[in-house]
Order: sequence, then structure tokens, then C-alpha cells
Amino acid sequence: MPKFLVIQAARFGDLVQTKRLLLSLALRGEVHLAVDVSLVPLARVLYPFAELHALSVHGRPEAEALARNTAVLDRWQGLPFEAVYNCNFSGTTAALCRVFEVEQVQGYRPEAGGISRSPWARLGFRLSERRALATMNLVDFWAHFAPEPVEPRRVNPAATPGGRGLGVVLAGRESRRSLPVPVLAEVVRTAFGALGGPRILLLGSRAEQPAARQLMRQLSGKMLDRVEDYSGKTDWPALVDAVDGLDAVITPDTGIMHLGAHLGVPVLGFFLSSAWLHETGPYGEGHHVWQTARSCGPCLETAPCPYDVACGQPLAQVELLRSIAAVLARLKSGAPFAAAQAESWPPLPADLQLWRTGMDSLGTLPHLLAGSDPHAQERRRVRDFLAARLHLPMPDESAALAPQAPNLDEWLYNDADWMLPPGRYC
Repeated sequence: MPKFLVIQAARFGDLVQTKRLLLSLALRGEVHLAVDVSLVPLARVLYPFAELHALSVHGRPEAEALARNTAVLDRWQGLPFEAVYNCNFSGTTAALCRVFEVEQVQGYRPEAGGISRSPWARLGFRLSERRALATMNLVDFWAHFAPEPVEPRRVNPAATPGGRGLGVVLAGRESRRSLPVPVLAEVVRTAFGALGGPRILLLGSRAEQPAARQLMRQLSGKMLDRVEDYSGKTDWPALVDAVDGLDAVITPDTGIMHLGAHLGVPVLGFFLSSAWLHETGPYGEGHHVWQTARSCGPCLETAPCPYDVACGQPLAQVELLRSIAAVLARLKSGAPFAAAQAESWPPLPADLQLWRTGMDSLGTLPHLLAGSDPHAQERRRVRDFLAARLHLPMPDESAALAPQAPNLDEWLYNDADWMLPPGRYC
């Protein structure tokens, strides 16, 4: 049986988003998964079929990381991997790949003076140059490092309320991804009423415990009786157990959001302009995301914002609360997706969009329910280009949007990869 190695040395959310690639390889052979040692217990729960390799890489210089992983490198040299998939554009993981033959490594591999990228990875980098037009979820991007990935609908279960209450994720890794606590309190109160007073689970790491206390101070006594503060109190298996079976999870773009989608828990996501739904939104059918869409976004969250994070303003308006109530009413009723598309949704403030996730042959695909999307036609044409590149069928309706396409000749066709024979490296 062929053996495959996937190196995913990034963090929580990235590990969950590697799922489609791992499932695809599991259909062809024996899957080995290399993750940071801190994530091994989570990887064991998420991917019980994979043979795990514990890396020590987070927060360490390249030379130190290599020295700490000599036992892993020795083990790798004794295993006849048919292919190695390095998912991280990282000098450390590229250096670890030096123990393999160049032709074995897909994604990112070392070369003199830096890191070389496969044609598909280079295309992904070009997509990031125009993020507003980017239309491929990271789950699907990594999946296509390997040939013939598993069908998108087989990756995550469709979003279905499980009856175990409402999850509330307190914050993301970057503060500019997260709802301010006063805004989050209004969202939680709205959801609590719409769902008929469910149990509320506060979710997050130890760093979010102050936010948990601040949030609880803004909730009424009746709601506090239903609150359970799990922040900083769960290991990885306990976190999975806590999220599994919830009716919904309120969250920014976080690892817990991806975990919820992995488990089929309906996600109510709130994305400021630094987080882009089309890139890292919840994977699967039936999730809802409110995306702020100012002309200055999507942006780099670690760079100073010259507009005082104005993308957060639409999320503090009453129209958002009406929209949340409408979504949860639909979710609670169990109405099918087709009916939801035809529904008249409450209007949203300017620069705010409501999306519901669906699927096509390329992968997960958001559908706009409310708000305006000035880039819809261009994004559709980019998606057609990607489907053609991957030899995937697309709906006939997309052809009508072609006249409004961006200049693909100068952007996506700007190297010779597309015209050369198939192969991971040319």
C-alpha cells in the first residue's frame, strides 16, 4: 500500500482545513500526518486513520527546529513515501523536506536561496494578489495539491442543529477579527431569544477568560443561569466533545469555527475585512456568514488600519440583529436551502453581506442572501478559470458572466504552468 506524508505545521484551524487533502489520500493509501506536538491530541481525534508524527516547530528558529526533530527525520528516511505534501510556506518545513528526493515533495520544497512552489501553489499566490476576487477556500486549495481529491460533499456533514445549545467563541487569534464584547453581547441575546433560551457555552482559550467575564457581566440573570464558561478549561478532546451536537456556534474566523463545520454544527460567522469568507469560511453546506466588505478590504490584519477599523461599524447596527434572528428562525424551522434562497431577507447596512455556504464541483461555494456584491461576476469568471484548469464541470449559468471578467491574461495566465504537461513541478 502506498504511503503519503502530509506536513501541516501551522495551527489549529489549518489542521482542520487540511481535511479534504487527508481524506483524498486515505482513499489511495496509508496517510501519515506531521503536526506540531501541541496538536497531536487534536489530530488523533480528528483523523484517527492517520499515522501521526510529532514536530517541534512553533516559535523556534529553523536551526533549533531541525535539531529538535532529528528523531522524526530519521523515521521519515526509513519510510518509503510515494509523495510528501508540505502545506506550509515555511523555511522550517521546507528544510525538513531536504531528507526527501525533490520529486517526492508537493506544495513547497527547499531550493538554494529560498522555497520553490509547485505550479498550483504559484497560482494560489497569484490569487492572493487580488483577494477580493479570490474564490477558492483554503480547504480546496490544499486538497488540489494531490490529484483527484475526494468530492467536496464528502468532506463535512451538512450543517444541522444538534440540540445541545449555543456555542459562543469569544475571540480570534487577532483582535481585529473579533466582535467587541458589547456587540457580541447583543448578538448572543438575539440568538438566545431566537432559539428559545438554549444552554450557552462560552468557548476559547485561557487568554479569553477576561472576555468571558466581561461578556457575562452584560447578560441578564435569566441568561446567566444557562451559561457555562468553558474558556481555558478544555483539552483538545474535551473541546471537540463540547462543540459536537450544538445547535449553532457564534464565532469569528477561528479554529473552533472550522471544528464546528467539521462536526456539522451550523456556523454563524462574523468576518471583518481582514478575514475573507471566500478564502477561509466554514466548509460545507448550510453555514451563514456576515462579511464586512468595504472597498479597502480584504486587508492584512497585522498592518495598521488607517480607517480605525471602520469595517466593524456595520456589525454594531440593529439591522444585523434582525438578520441573525431571521437566519435562526429559518434554521430552527428546518426549511430547505432552496426555500431560504427565495426568502426575502432583512436589509443590511452598507458594506455588510450575508452569505450561506453551498457546494459545486470545485468545493465549497458561498451564496449571497442579503447585501450587494460588486465583484460577483468577476469572481464567477475566476472560478470558471480554476475549474477549467482542474478539468472540472461548472454550471452553464457562469458563461453569461464572462464579458465582465477581469484581465485573466495578465493575472492568472502570467506564467507557462498552464500550458505544460501535467506534473507537480515543471
